[in-house]
Amino acid sequence: MKMGSSNKIFWVVSMFTILILACAQRQTYNEVVAEELARKVRFDSLFHGLYFDMPMTEFYEYGFEMNQKGIFFQNAMNVEVIVHYDDVYSSPVDFVFFPDEKYPTIQMIKGYMKYRRWSPFAKDLTAAKLQEEIKEIFEKRYGGRQFMKIEHPEGHWPYAYVKVDGNRKILLYRSFDDQKVEIVFENLDNMFE
Repeated sequence: MKMGSSNKIFWVVSMFTILILACAQRQTYNEVVAEELARKVRFDSLFHGLYFDMPMTEFYEYGFEMNQKGIFFQNAMNVEVIVHYDDVYSSPVDFVFFPDEKYPTIQMIKGYMKYRRWSPFAKDLTAAKLQEEIKEIFEKRYGGRQFMKIEHPEGHWPYAYVKVDGNRKILLYRSFDDQKVEIVFENLDNMFE
């Protein structure tokens, strides 16, 4: 079946228009950050009652209380907090984290999530799969913008995910060994200080 010249022109113009619209609607990460910070809206809540600007002294007291309730646990060296998620993800997950201590208040929390039963032989428990699960759960939990793909911060994988709402940035990226999903919560209000 031959395509007439008017059909070819229509097809080319249609595809070109779709391509232009798709490119025009896609914002860069820096554009999203600038737009969100310009809104002057704060999103300080993080997870399990933690929030940006929580004094570190309060974090330690709160962490002790959460430990007594059986929600927060410490790792073997007592330098990180562990939260066990037994029925939130497709397989039990541990979330290991700690606030960046260079600030007197919580401004950044770095951590990671990992399937508890992960092994090099458990092909159904990769960080790639967990990253998609976390992305979906966090989009529901935090609302606002969807996660967008950006360049992997360490260059080990083709992409990472980032979500920016007001001052709150959430970054998700796979570890080089595909074992963990690194997670960073960052207060962007301090980005230019």
